[in-house]
Amino acid sequence: MESVKIKKSSRKNKEYKIKLASGKVVHFADPEMPEFPGTKRGDNYCARSYGIGKKYDVLDDKTSPNYWSRKLWSCRGKKSVSKKKFFGKKIG
Repeated sequence: MESVKIKKSSRKNKEYKIKLASGKVVHFADPEMPEFPGTKRGDNYCARSYGIGKKYDVLDDKTSPNYWSRKLWSCRGKKSVSKKKFFGKKIG
């Protein structure tokens, strides 16, 4: 998988965007909801988004905003495992 760069979104209700190798642009993250990876709040978000991902079968779909939001919150399963944020860094 090639690395991608996260940038600020041009959409009104989204915070970030990512351009995939296929040319598709994925906008994700609510600008009104700050990220708290590696906390209880992060665990709650990861559990909710895990349920959404399972319901719509998008946990591993890189064209899904849910996939990238889970990366942003450092989700692994239903837990948020790291306090690191990755904005501005390459994701592999």
